[in-house]
Amino acid sequence: MEYKYYVYEKPEGNLQLTRMPIWFKEIEFNGDQNKGNLILHSQNDYDEIWGANAKIDISWEKKERQNFYYGREIQASINTYNSIGLVITSKENSWLQSHEFTTWFGQRSKMIRKRFYSEKSIHGIFYCDVTERLINIHTAIIDKHYENFKPYILKAYASIICHPI
Repeated sequence: MEYKYYVYEKPEGNLQLTRMPIWFKEIEFNGDQNKGNLILHSQNDYDEIWGANAKIDISWEKKERQNFYYGREIQASINTYNSIGLVITSKENSWLQSHEFTTWFGQRSKMIRKRFYSEKSIHGIFYCDVTERLINIHTAIIDKHYENFKPYILKAYASIICHPI
């Protein structure tokens, strides 16, 4: 039997992904349970300039429930990525445990050191009512490997646990 996933836990950030693809390893962690950032990279590099084939960035921030508007936060995330040239191609809404979960997909061409790279992205955003945190998960994948990574990334997104059950 071949294993494709492992359980990734970060108790300092009160996060757990029960279906993290085995190709990802932690690169950087900053913060605590209220505000933080976690960066994971795939183990294979595309080339010496681009780096890892896929990069996952998970960030969370405490937001008061009474002043929180979920739709506004979704639009703010889309606007932020639009400002760096990412074109949103589709958006889906679903449920993650008891949280409304929005996933959007995008693509862009990026120039690094006189080389053009075609990048596709998957972004997930949800608000945890229990911990009162807004959690953003962003994955950038080199276009050539996007279809290979996409099903595993979506399963990882659907397996996130933001608070103990």
